[in-house]
Formats: sequence, structure tokens, C-alpha cells
Amino acid sequence: MKERSERLKRLYSIEGLKPVEKPIVLAEIVSGHPIVAVTSAMHGDEETGVYIVDVLRRSIKPEKGTVRLIVANPPALFRGVRFIAEDLNRAFPGEVGRQGDAGLAPQILELVEDSDFTIDLHTTSSPTESFVILGKKDKPRLELGEKTGLQKIVLIEAKKDCAMVDFVKCGIGIELGLHNSKYAYEQGMQAVQRVLKSLGIVEGQESREKVDHKYYQVFGSVPKPSFPIHIADSIRNFSLIARGDIIAQIDGDRKPVIAEESFYPLFVGEKAYKDICLKTKRISREEMLGDRI
Repeated sequence: MKERSERLKRLYSIEGLKPVEKPIVLAEIVSGHPIVAVTSAMHGDEETGVYIVDVLRRSIKPEKGTVRLIVANPPALFRGVRFIAEDLNRAFPGEVGRQGDAGLAPQILELVEDSDFTIDLHTTSSPTESFVILGKKDKPRLELGEKTGLQKIVLIEAKKDCAMVDFVKCGIGIELGLHNSKYAYEQGMQAVQRVLKSLGIVEGQESREKVDHKYYQVFGSVPKPSFPIHIADSIRNFSLIARGDIIAQIDGDRKPVIAEESFYPLFVGEKAYKDICLKTKRISREEMLGDRI
């Protein structure tokens, strides 16, 4: 109860942030093109991005370009829940006039439709290192992901477009790390600032340290049994699981969950997912672009 009270107190202390039934442009710092939109709180239990955009609006001074800082889902944010009726980031393009999360989707798209670049900030319920998500094979998106300076870039191609970044000119998602962690906050600040510097929007020298990017593609998942499970301590995001390895123990006298093939796990133990984890494989940069090698 005290934690919830402190959380609400901090949210209400942010100038311009209110529990209204629409997305909020927390700030728009205008100086021409390119236009970069940074969205936060697409899921209401992921407030770290809100604190990042709040600090950005008070600290950045664009030399050129426009930075638009958005809080996507205030209703869920102030309730401290992922969503109210349905997952907003699975509801795009949404429906004009509809109530609930899906009604927010077209309003958000109006705020980012003219953006040249869009960065959607997320956090996770389980510990992970930061990584970039691309929704499709696309060179501008890949290059934007690389500008964040984050090492790991994951291609997650959905059967149909439903996430916000699928409907913008050039958009990426970033999973920053564990909810409300210092690590997630710092990774998010650094990633956005690197992009702004790389685009010449804010002053500052780009890091000359070359990032050895690693590219992954999701190709399946490990279903979660209907019985309670205990995921093996060795199972971590991006740590190779070999065929035959034990992924999880199942309560009672039941056989454990065994890997049927080798893969790199993603979103291990994530509460928002119905699976134990997603399965990914390492691919080349050329394959991220859809090029045959």
C-alpha cells in the first residue's frame, strides 16, 4: 500500500502528467527536422520510461530537429496495471471512438504519424540485459536500432501488424531491463541520448567504441504447462540452451520440460507471456535485412 502511494505521488509530481483517458505529449522540443518521438508507458506497469522522458524534456537542447516525448497509456499507468481491457501494444491500429486501450491506439498514431524515428520504451518483469526489438526486416529500422549502442537486436516478426512501431515510418522497441531498476533507467537514458547524438539533434561526440552487435530472430516458443513450474537457474535470456537441457521442473511426480532443440531463450519467465520463453536463433546482419547469403 505504501509502495503504491509513493508511486502515485511520484507520478503526480511530474508536470503535465494526469490520469486522463488519452495519451499525453509530455513535451515537444521543436527545432525542425528530423522528428524523433519517444513513447513511454505503452504498458501501465512500466513507468521507468515515463521518468526517462521527464528527465529528457528538462535536459536536452536540440541543435536541430524535434523531440516529442509521449506517455501512451495514462489510464493503465495510474492504476499500475499492464492494461485495462486489452494489451494496447497488441491493439494497433485500434478503432476511433472505441473505449478502453484500443481506443488509445489511433490517438497515439496521430501523435507519431509525422515522426521520422520512433522509439518505444519498455521494461520487463524478469531480469534481462537491454535489447532492441525490430518488428520487420528493414534497413532504416535496423540502423536506428544500432544507433542505440545496445549490443543485442532481436527480430520478432508477428503474423500481422499489431504493435505501435509497426505503423510508423521507422520505429523500434527497446526492452530496457527489470521494472523500476536503476539499470533499466540508465540503459534507456543512454540509448535515447546516443540516438539523438547520432542524428545530430543534440550536441555531443558519438562514442568511437565499436559495438559488436549480435542479431537474433524469434522462431518459436516453449509452452508453459498447466501445472506450477520452477525454471532452472541456468536459464537466462540469450544464454544458449542445448538440446536435451532441462528448462524447468514441474511440481509433482512429472517429467521436467526438456529442450527439444538448441536455441537462445528470450523473455524467460516473463509474467505477461503465456510461454516459459521465446526461442531465438543467431542470424547475420544480412539476414536481418532479408538478404540471402
